Amino acid sequence: MSLAAFQEQLELEREWREAEVRFLNNLQAGLADVEKYKVRRSIVCLLYAHVEGFVKFSFSLYVDQINKKGLFCKDVNPAIAAAAFSKEFSALKDIRRKSSFFINSLPEDKHLHGFAREVDFVSSIGDFYDHPVLIGEDYINTENNVGREVLEKMLFQVGLEYTDLKDVYAPLNRLLNVRNDIAHGKRKQGVEDADYSVFINCCRTIMDTVSRRLTNAFGQEKYLKVN
Repeated sequence: MSLAAFQEQLELEREWREAEVRFLNNLQAGLADVEKYKVRRSIVCLLYAHVEGFVKFSFSLYVDQINKKGLFCKDVNPAIAAAAFSKEFSALKDIRRKSSFFINSLPEDKHLHGFAREVDFVSSIGDFYDHPVLIGEDYINTENNVGREVLEKMLFQVGLEYTDLKDVYAPLNRLLNVRNDIAHGKRKQGVEDADYSVFINCCRTIMDTVSRRLTNAFGQEKYLKVN
């Protein structure tokens, strides 16, 4: 996929989400204040849903296009190489996974089964540098909780700078917390003008920031190893 096509995919995804937000925003604008504040509770939940949905779509698209490049671990940055071995790392850390050879004779020998997992892992990384980069679909996980920590984690997992988005974190965490309170029944009051404006702007800013960050990374081939 070309850079232009990559950017177009993100823009199309962003456009339909922003169109829905505009539609609902226009509806609430015509209501009386009491009704308006109540309706905004539902809109806030939708705003967060669009933030999470766009973040997941964007990072999934980025990873999917890396997968289609036909790259090997020797070609990519350490984070992408580690992502390509995520299944092997998961198997190594899975304490429930036991050696089939000793599972009957020594079923509770934790040290032995741990060592067996290490042997399997070492065997699997023998061709590390020639291992194809094919990152699993489940690698991108928003944890249904996109705030500062999750967004930074996702950027880090694809080898991108993650410490320079300070301006978006405060409103994002605020949106997440209010959405959680509404969804869990802890917040019954409506959403007033000042808060509502912050949440609307937050939704737009996050989609714009993530779109630009991943478009630049894709165009500059940030997934490749720096020589």
